Amino acid sequence: MGNLPAQLSFPPGTELVFGPQAARRTRIDAELARVIHGWGFDEIILPGFDTAESFDGADGLYTLVDREGSRLVLRADFTMMAAKALAIELRRANRPIRATYEGRVYRFRPGGHGHRVEQTQRGLEWLNARGPVYDAACILIARECLRAVGIEQPVIVVGHAGFVNAVLGDRGRAERRLLEALDHKNPSRIRVVAERVGLDADSVRLLETLPLLTGGPEVIKTPRAFALNRAASAALDELAAIGALLADCGANDVLFDLGEVRRFDYYSGAMFKIYARGVGDELGGGGRYDRLYDRFGLDVPAVGLGFDIARMAEAAPRDFGGNGPGVAVRADAPGALATVLAHRAQGHNVTLGEGT
Repeated sequence: MGNLPAQLSFPPGTELVFGPQAARRTRIDAELARVIHGWGFDEIILPGFDTAESFDGADGLYTLVDREGSRLVLRADFTMMAAKALAIELRRANRPIRATYEGRVYRFRPGGHGHRVEQTQRGLEWLNARGPVYDAACILIARECLRAVGIEQPVIVVGHAGFVNAVLGDRGRAERRLLEALDHKNPSRIRVVAERVGLDADSVRLLETLPLLTGGPEVIKTPRAFALNRAASAALDELAAIGALLADCGANDVLFDLGEVRRFDYYSGAMFKIYARGVGDELGGGGRYDRLYDRFGLDVPAVGLGFDIARMAEAAPRDFGGNGPGVAVRADAPGALATVLAHRAQGHNVTLGEGT
């Protein structure tokens, strides 16, 4: 068809999904919502934009200016915005809250295959949820959601922000290059940067070992051979407790990664990512963020989970989410509309159209 005229194109990174693919994504979200609602979560609809302060420190934001000249930001992250909305509810009554949401987030990402400005997500926030039982429950919800859309043999990788932060210390956490080396799982680079930062020899040895500490619950024992501070030991205890709870439920397919780091700095405890065969990026993830509500003067232990709907659709079986076979009814046939209604009353899919 050649190049489209400018007025028929959209900016790079935007999403236009039509037909079977759109139906597939809608069905996937419906299944995720069904599972999450089954765990007692209520729906919440959040604003599409907010003041810049809600996403303070985040990069890649899309901004706009309102009629009064105030700078606003398109929703870049659900958890940050949900925290503000739910803090209002908590100030009315500080209580357990289970909230789930669906919608798009907007954030600029570097160019390349699969990078999108717009992403549709389904997520949940579980407030006043203290202790490993809620971390384990969040992972079990994720596993049930994956089964509900037919994704077989997913990989859920669990780490702990508190452990990595405790090993790094204030000096290590402030070094962006060290965090990048950990994220890339490059032991030699980790050693070079950690030594340059001035971390002690025992911390350097442990940090360069972290990329190798991925596997079953047994990897949680390895770091105990090093000189750990109290916070690092407590983090390992939490991971061991989560592992035991998951094992009791038959969830023995979860991997632990002690070198796991996340993009957002609000994670304070256990955190996880979800992967599937054939999809290069994670399908979703979540974790604990007990300090996120401090900014609102509230002490709220919380965990959350989010899915990228487009990546879930990529990982789900090809036949999942279609409209299924239907009945074709010619629009010019006698009583066409009555025929359509009769088929619809029986639950059939119907296509009303011209004769062929």
